Amino acid sequence: MKANKIQILTIVVLSGVSLSVEAQEPDSRLNREMTLEREYDPTVQDASKVNRLPEVKDPEVTRRSIDYSPFTVPADPEKDFTVLPSGSILTEIPYNKRRGYFHFGGGMFMNLNGDAGYHILDTGKDLLNLYLSHRSTNGEVEYLNQYPAYPQEGKQKAVLNDNLAGLGFRHQFTGSVLRLGAEYGYTAFNYYGWPLLTSSQMASSVWHGLDSLANRTDRQANQTVRGYAGIRSNRNAKIGYTADIDWTHFSQKYGRTKEVKGLSEDRITGLLDLNVRLGEKEQRAGLTARLNYFNYVYPFIRVDSLGYRNYLETTLTPYYRIDGETWHVKLGANVMLITGDSSRLFVSPNIAAEMQIANRTVFYVNAGGEIGSNDAAGLAHRNRYIDYFSATLPSRTWLDATAGIRSGVTRDFWLSVFAGYKIIENAVFFVPYRNDLSEFGNYSTALQPDAAVFDVGAMLKYSYRGQVDVSLKGVYHNASFSSSGDNDTRTFGPRLEEMLPFGFPEVEINAGLTVKPVQPLTLALDYYLGANRCTWLYGEIAGLNNLNDLNLTASWNFNDTFGVYAKLNNLLFQKQELWYGYPMQSFNAMAGININF
Repeated sequence: MKANKIQILTIVVLSGVSLSVEAQEPDSRLNREMTLEREYDPTVQDASKVNRLPEVKDPEVTRRSIDYSPFTVPADPEKDFTVLPSGSILTEIPYNKRRGYFHFGGGMFMNLNGDAGYHILDTGKDLLNLYLSHRSTNGEVEYLNQYPAYPQEGKQKAVLNDNLAGLGFRHQFTGSVLRLGAEYGYTAFNYYGWPLLTSSQMASSVWHGLDSLANRTDRQANQTVRGYAGIRSNRNAKIGYTADIDWTHFSQKYGRTKEVKGLSEDRITGLLDLNVRLGEKEQRAGLTARLNYFNYVYPFIRVDSLGYRNYLETTLTPYYRIDGETWHVKLGANVMLITGDSSRLFVSPNIAAEMQIANRTVFYVNAGGEIGSNDAAGLAHRNRYIDYFSATLPSRTWLDATAGIRSGVTRDFWLSVFAGYKIIENAVFFVPYRNDLSEFGNYSTALQPDAAVFDVGAMLKYSYRGQVDVSLKGVYHNASFSSSGDNDTRTFGPRLEEMLPFGFPEVEINAGLTVKPVQPLTLALDYYLGANRCTWLYGEIAGLNNLNDLNLTASWNFNDTFGVYAKLNNLLFQKQELWYGYPMQSFNAMAGININF
């Protein structure tokens, strides 16, 4: 990627790890946090985006989307200075104490957004919560590039129907907390992207049309069924424990053609943590064990011939933690093993420390590592157009380190600067791909080089009398690549000297402005820039347009029960795509209602 020198005016508000090259824990800025359920974090994204913007991990300005909560209240960041890990900023926002909520909106391109939930039980000891979420679109989008041979192919219908339903139960015992829950997710979509064709197919398609060679009409469907149970001791127990088990089943309706059923995956996750308080001081020593077991089925095909293996991931983490009045330290190590063809142990640090170096100013450092499962359900969350015909290898993050300083300069103004470095084996970069045997015309597949990534950034937040909130964040990413015995860049992929962080921006800027001119009215302006992006296309590096996403939301809350909102998306009228050939929607508007009951 040709590096443009872009200076970032950012002096910032939060801390933590910036965008990971593989975005292993996608928690996008488009995720919704519901007003009545703290634990609710649905994975479906706003339908108006069609595609998902790049995920931005911590630091992130914690402000609930105004069309799902009427509250945008500034919080004093000083209270966060005593919390580990230091990457999270506890800008807690008051929420409606009523038991139920219903939010619904509709707009251009047949965009529909809906959320509903109800606390069936809500006592001091028991909480039983039901929640539903829906995002859909069924409108035409315009391809970015003009193709003279296909004048009739200027637009294509993009279909998305994304749903999530869940039921969660929590019971407080005298010395512990029990949690149980289940979720069901259903996502239907079409491969509407511009078909990738061979030269012979291109010649044939001129006469017969692209639809004769690429299925852009039928809807692929992903389904996810999840159940979980866990129990943990109270936070201050002499002997602490946590035991969790989680089962997730993921399945895809079609394989590469409609005649072949798609891949199915079962994932069983177990977590056990035991720790003990040492003496009367704030010291704890403990051991955490985590395992993931994966089982695969691909009908009519031997899954091992595609690189799939039933395998196990295990992580053991011994640690020691001590807390002082103005400092906190956690010392530990992760010992990790992935079974299968590339079975071997690897070790990473598990360290977190922060220290108050001046009034309202904290220095922090974190160093960790992890196994990136790159499982089918996780890949679908990151890129729904992924091709599962070949397995994606697990990633090994040997080091993920961040250091920074954050300061509450005044009660209403605070900032942070940070830098990070990651070493990842078998990182994941998505590029467009087409196989002659496939019925669908534009897949994404994963290139997997080893990567070293350097990040540096800054962030700020300012609040004026609870009427104006301003936030700004900028991050610069730089990556280099190497190879290992497990390295996989696919047979069609670039040589390592040609590798770039395909799909990911070199520079990111997030900005937000919230104004309350009169008591019932809130105006929120959000902007995202993802600059200097590219992909690998037909054996060459191809540039992608910068992502420029500017949105305005206006909400009017008549009372604690009822409110209305309107959203204007893509106010810059940009033509852009997250994945090659999959354009995002142009300017669009939406209006809706919020009801708490």
